[in-house]
Amino acid sequence: MKRNLFFGKILLSILLTFVFVACQKEESKEESIRTVSTVDIDSLNPYQVVSSNSDQILLNVFEGLVMPGTDGTVIPALAESYEVSEDGKTYTFTIRKGVKFHNGNDMDIKDVEFSLNYMSGKLGNAPTEALFENIEKIEVLDDSHIVIHLSEPDSSFIYYMKEAIVPDENKDHLNDTAIGTGPYKISEYQRDQKLVLSKNEEYWGEKAKIPTVSILISPNSETNFLKLLSGEINFLSGIDSKRIPELDKYQILNSPSNLSLILALNPKEKPFDDIEVRKAINLAIDKNKIIQLAMNGKGSPIYTNMSPVMSKFLWAAPEEKADPQKAKQILEEKKLLPIKFTLKVPNSSKIYLDTAQSIKEQLKEVGITVDLEIIEWATWLSDVYTNRKYEASLAGLAGKMEPDAILRRYTSTYAKNFTNFNNARYDALIEEAKRTSNEAKQVENYKEAQKILAEEQAAIFLMDPNTIIATEKGLEGFEFYPLPYFNFAKLYFKK
Repeated sequence: MKRNLFFGKILLSILLTFVFVACQKEESKEESIRTVSTVDIDSLNPYQVVSSNSDQILLNVFEGLVMPGTDGTVIPALAESYEVSEDGKTYTFTIRKGVKFHNGNDMDIKDVEFSLNYMSGKLGNAPTEALFENIEKIEVLDDSHIVIHLSEPDSSFIYYMKEAIVPDENKDHLNDTAIGTGPYKISEYQRDQKLVLSKNEEYWGEKAKIPTVSILISPNSETNFLKLLSGEINFLSGIDSKRIPELDKYQILNSPSNLSLILALNPKEKPFDDIEVRKAINLAIDKNKIIQLAMNGKGSPIYTNMSPVMSKFLWAAPEEKADPQKAKQILEEKKLLPIKFTLKVPNSSKIYLDTAQSIKEQLKEVGITVDLEIIEWATWLSDVYTNRKYEASLAGLAGKMEPDAILRRYTSTYAKNFTNFNNARYDALIEEAKRTSNEAKQVENYKEAQKILAEEQAAIFLMDPNTIIATEKGLEGFEFYPLPYFNFAKLYFKK
């Protein structure tokens, strides 16, 4: 009898252990978002961030005076309100009280003043964006109000104010210590391996519901998909739409990405210095074939901006139909065939690889040979985006909140105009739209500018691919933004 009682106690202990472990597993499952990124963040310094992959993560860590809304508007953040003068040259911000940085220090007016001066290059550094050169003076009125004086009106200026506010005491360590005010802080970072965000318990606004977001740096898309299927991760973006049938146990989120996937043909390289060649290549490419191959039909050959703010500025481009025969005729008449060029393709997304393959096959039909050069993301940033050393390249231009941020990419004076597009009339239209507060004039100018881009074939617009995300079932609260931003603080596990 005692022996049976003894074994009964052991059995009960074992059962209780299983229950305890099971509960622990269930709890740990709900304690974190586990995801991957195919590329690492550009920098811990928010002023050196270039890529959309970095933005969509670091907007959880760093905040500006305003932050993006899901509808494309700006919403108050570290500034609880702001006023703009009638001439559009003076912005007065009321700074929010009770905000703490991730190091535990209170944010004060001196931190805001330092950050704005740093952005504008008034501390001996280069401006973090050329756009901030327009800041003439920063004036502190009292401990709650700061004024930005512009040298010229700028209809887009308020959108730039999502640039990060950082503590002035961290000025010498921006590259190695990330200190923001956002709902998450960086608790662990291993370059090219892992980034861990932890809930900011002292956040001034609505606190995050999920304590930890773990982001593995994993460049291989197939490996990442297998990590999802195995349960190693529970959140994956950039899903290959052809793999959706394999994800019946997961929740699928699908939306236009507000991204322009373009084929850039460098006009400083022959034969792309000839506009007729660029037109012929555009005619030879069937965008719907690319969308079918690369996205399984989940995308649009027409730019579909998600922001209501932006919609009124968009020019309705006429529908283009591929005409390979006409394309070949143009090239034959100019005695340019055969043509051969190298297409540089970043390896950061399978969409790029599938799109490049489709372009290669389609152009082969009109006598054009395309050599594909698959390169690392860092190499693409250096060779193509920064130094413009390429004949042709694929690029995904992320969505923005207002038209100037999208269209200034093609102005001749823009430092990041890697397409090398140069048109004086275009430059004048963008500058005039930027400096006027007359919305009708802005709409007129921006639409005319878009016509010029199309007529001059500044780049070949291929598609606006859908963003497809798979998550563990029960993860709620995800919202799509018209710019790269995964707002992890809104997510929660449904009980």
